Amino acid sequence: MPKPPATLAPLVAIIGGGPAGLLAAQRLAEAGLRVQVYEQKATVGRKFLVAGHGGFNLTNGEDTASFVRHYGAAAPFFAQALAHFSPADLRQWATDLGIGTFVGTSGRVFPDAQHKPADLLRAWLRRLHDLGVELKTRHRWLGFAGERGLRLQNEVTNEEFELAPAATLLALGGASWPQTGSDGHWTQLLAAIGVPCQPFAPSNCGAEVAWSAFFKEKVGRAPLKNIALSCGGHTVRGEVLLTDYGLEGTPVYALTPQLRAALATGAPAWLHLNLKPDLGAADMQRRLARRRAGDSLASFLGSAFNLKSPVPTLLREVNAPADLGAALTALPIPVAGLRSLAEAISSAGGVPFTEVDENLMLRRRPGTFVAGEMLDWEAPTGGYLLQGCFSTGAWAAEAMSKHPYAATS
Repeated sequence: MPKPPATLAPLVAIIGGGPAGLLAAQRLAEAGLRVQVYEQKATVGRKFLVAGHGGFNLTNGEDTASFVRHYGAAAPFFAQALAHFSPADLRQWATDLGIGTFVGTSGRVFPDAQHKPADLLRAWLRRLHDLGVELKTRHRWLGFAGERGLRLQNEVTNEEFELAPAATLLALGGASWPQTGSDGHWTQLLAAIGVPCQPFAPSNCGAEVAWSAFFKEKVGRAPLKNIALSCGGHTVRGEVLLTDYGLEGTPVYALTPQLRAALATGAPAWLHLNLKPDLGAADMQRRLARRRAGDSLASFLGSAFNLKSPVPTLLREVNAPADLGAALTALPIPVAGLRSLAEAISSAGGVPFTEVDENLMLRRRPGTFVAGEMLDWEAPTGGYLLQGCFSTGAWAAEAMSKHPYAATS
């Protein structure tokens, strides 16, 4: 294991104790730099742990070409970042901490059954301690000072002070789950030096549907398994959950960029639900032909398609097309809006890639780098979000370790 850096080693500062910031801290300390991490909350890794509550997807076992496509417009950058710190590298990193991983049937990568997210974080913090990384919690970043300095506040003592590191990494997260510390307040601090940020918007969140009171009372919360959901020319397979406010689940989350774009026109957006995505057209028609006069919709759907409650109620609720085949394969569901940013798993918006160079350094402030969800990118759940944060942290750390400020300080 590398030894802690010497006292006279260049000091680099990291603002934000999430996965991007902590991995950068590890990489920089391993490169021999002295690292201080400033986190406004009482503990680091809060959003990292919250993400683990619903199934801790570290990364995904998908092939590289398919993996990169999940980053949308930011895919060209992520092709480089993932080559630098790949899903395989992330799994090896966890193994080096004593945490094994496995690939689930969906392709998602999880810690082994013996370990929880908190176990991984504890092992990680021990490694950072051994490397000499200084974690300074309850410290808020107040802005920049001079050419390379930072203004900070110790929120325990209320003391304000300035720090002049050789290089700085900003990794404060986006604006979802603000209770974990990612509240987006930093956009004002960047605006003060002329860095414009794209407005934050909810990503990976539920879709709101104006269900009737009858539907809410009769259906409540009910899953629809093995379905396909489409919007804006994109289709995602999986399971959705009908809720009192609308729909949630992996396919809904993955389609939030398309839903946002459709809603931006001022009209309702439409999701199209395929309840039998594995059924071919010919087989569909053969089954539909079995219906006899007098068969109720519920009994026919159950016997011919194994579709039971709440499907019949759902078809009636949205005034399904008279063509039952069309209703079962492309049921139109009007979406009135998306859930709030505070409820979203992640956020779109932040620092545009045009404001950073190829090393993720701010063009308007040499020596200051940005990583993680502060950057304007989004990806679906399933391991792509965490991988993106880790990869951008590793990418920025590599550039910081070679930056002239750190090399000559």
